[in-house]
Amino acid sequence: MDLNRIINQARDLAQRFQAAGRNEVRLPVFAYEDWRSIYNQPHTGQSLAEHHAQTKQNWYLMHFLRCMGVTVHPVPVAAGAFSQWARAGGRDLADPHELAHAVGHYANDPSTPPANCRHGSLNPAYDGLGGLVTITVLGESEEQPEVMTVVQHSREGQVLQSLQLPAVDFSPQEAWQQAQQFLERIKPSQVFHDQQVRRPSYCPECNGLMVSVASPQEAERAR
Repeated sequence: MDLNRIINQARDLAQRFQAAGRNEVRLPVFAYEDWRSIYNQPHTGQSLAEHHAQTKQNWYLMHFLRCMGVTVHPVPVAAGAFSQWARAGGRDLADPHELAHAVGHYANDPSTPPANCRHGSLNPAYDGLGGLVTITVLGESEEQPEVMTVVQHSREGQVLQSLQLPAVDFSPQEAWQQAQQFLERIKPSQVFHDQQVRRPSYCPECNGLMVSVASPQEAERAR
């Protein structure tokens, strides 16, 4: 996976949205099986890798747009609902060009509901309330860390709030400084530092980064 190419393409697309004067965008999001069905892809390792790369680029695109002040509405595209919508409009989904346009129109159709979930959000209401914190570095490999996540959660694993620190925005030193400031705010009773670099995964509804927290057993062993 060429991570630099993915990031640069996402940044370029975000800049084009900004240059067009867009202050609000709706972007399609695909779960793997829906993506495979809509684009008629086989269930292979190559398809899994391609879908993963696309969701990663989508995550970076959304990140850059939000940094530019653009409001992003992720729109899940379910194969069944999309096919029914396309048939009603007489669209030829066998034509790749028409399919691409149809996906864009579907995502921008006001009757298509955006995702309800949101990941990676801060909630100051939980500041100072303690709980546990899990610090995890996410990336495709140890040589290419992408995001540090600092997650406040209950001992049972319920996420209260999370801080996400992408490597495209912060050096390792800057990320640790931000993490330390976050810890000082929430005053956790315990901090669990995951020693593994975890492969990123993304929500099939909103394309948000899925955070990792210590299991109750891991938290107990770390006491």
